[in-house]
Amino acid sequence: MKSDITIGEVLRKSARDHADRDYIHAGDLRMSFADVDGQVDRLASGLVQAGVGHGDHIAVWLTNSPEWVLLLLAAARLGAAIVPVNTRYKKDEASYILAQSDAKVLVMTPSMWGIDFTSMLTEIAPSIGSQTAGDLDLPELPALKSVIMVGAPVAPWAVPFDTLSATPVDDAAIAAAEARVTADDLLLICYTSGTTGRPKGAMHNHRVIHQSIRVGDALKMRAGSQVMAHLPFYHVAGMFMCLLPSLAAGATMHLMPHWDAGQALDLIEQEKVTIFGGLSTHFLDMMGTPGFADRKFTTLEGTWMGGSTVPEDMFRRIVDAFGFERLLSTYGMTENTISTTFNRWDDSLEDCRRNTAPILSACEVRIVDTETGLPLGPDQDGEIQCRGATVMMGYYKNPVETAKTIDPEGWLKTGDIGRFDSRGYLSLTGRIKEMFKVGGTNAYPSEIEQHLASHPGIQVSVIVAAPDERLGEVGMAYVVPSKGSGLTEADVVAHCKGKIADYKVPRYVKLVDSLPLTTTGKVQRAQLVQNARDHVATLKAAKG
Repeated sequence: MKSDITIGEVLRKSARDHADRDYIHAGDLRMSFADVDGQVDRLASGLVQAGVGHGDHIAVWLTNSPEWVLLLLAAARLGAAIVPVNTRYKKDEASYILAQSDAKVLVMTPSMWGIDFTSMLTEIAPSIGSQTAGDLDLPELPALKSVIMVGAPVAPWAVPFDTLSATPVDDAAIAAAEARVTADDLLLICYTSGTTGRPKGAMHNHRVIHQSIRVGDALKMRAGSQVMAHLPFYHVAGMFMCLLPSLAAGATMHLMPHWDAGQALDLIEQEKVTIFGGLSTHFLDMMGTPGFADRKFTTLEGTWMGGSTVPEDMFRRIVDAFGFERLLSTYGMTENTISTTFNRWDDSLEDCRRNTAPILSACEVRIVDTETGLPLGPDQDGEIQCRGATVMMGYYKNPVETAKTIDPEGWLKTGDIGRFDSRGYLSLTGRIKEMFKVGGTNAYPSEIEQHLASHPGIQVSVIVAAPDERLGEVGMAYVVPSKGSGLTEADVVAHCKGKIADYKVPRYVKLVDSLPLTTTGKVQRAQLVQNARDHVATLKAAKG
């Protein structure tokens, strides 16, 4: 691929090279690359008529679906940017992103999984009830001019997606839009929550396709590969490790709207899936499905697992249960596109288990002393820093956080601790940040603590990670109740459920009279982390 290719050009190329090959499989629907290319032109024409142009932002609040894929590619063709919105977000979280991102268009589903997204939006913007579809003027969301609904019922203030996607192609408008798009145009604003308690929008341009191709190459993805698309497209793993590499390679994606271990097993067998990856959680869920021992995985070739180092016995159990010859590991972050490292095809299982792998990104990676900032040599732990083409453009409308994260010389401070070995393989050994991962999804203590602070019965709280056999980590809340409040552990959990994303809800709660402090008055989080580990170990021992 040429260095300045755009996503729209990649689609045109794949539609020529793999015209009749399926790109999307979702339920009973199959769409070839040529089908997708034509449908993207129709949708892009509809978006143009709806007032979308170069540089506009389209928020997508959908689960994995053909519409999600078409919207990304139509936006790319027009030079617009996509703002993925996590379908697990609640009202306040979604409201902040819609406002901060300056989304001109929101594409959403009315409801799913028992969640009424339409009602949630009317709570975010009560004035929408009296508005005209396609011509919104909302004081709550000043930039938002149109809401597009995928599925029924379509609210009176929304435009049906099917109407836009059936628009006759305006060849002149599409050609003019395509001619204006460059590889340096903004393509994505991916929100990743930060320690400040507010999500930050990491900006990426069309050049992310090159790192996505490297991921595909690492997995030996090629024309005809069958790729499981169960990782959410609103997350960089689903975007950069499935959607985009499949687009470039001529591979078929098998879309799952939500994770279901039994359905995943069916798809692997029925569609002869060749590429599958995810977190240890995904593999363990499938292993726990009735009839797993009778399943066949002979078609799987490129298998990978992301996240932190997993216990040796767990890794071995997964490899043995699936009969894998290899289970590659990868480490990356949203701000550095994806997969800073990736195991080679013939790396040892021990390297893979320890998530020790060579650099994949087209960027420099160094280890620096966390106190002095000076570069360190092999086998020395320090902060992982990256510089180069894969590093984000910055945080959208957040120069302060951008400056804290990327230094004047262009080095991205990951906040992760790692080390190089003598081979140049990088290992992740810890985190400077207090973030933890619940089933692979980042959870930030400050966000949860800020929410808990709104409860009148909570004087102060601290959230730390507690080990979890299935999800890797979950939250544990240490809470000092207000005097006379009568606060219970159940009250703490109830205050969180339905108000913040489910993965942020503390799994464990312990009411305490005080928190351990340093001599300078700072909370000793390390002590609380150890206490949480001991607490979980005690509970596990009690269960036998």
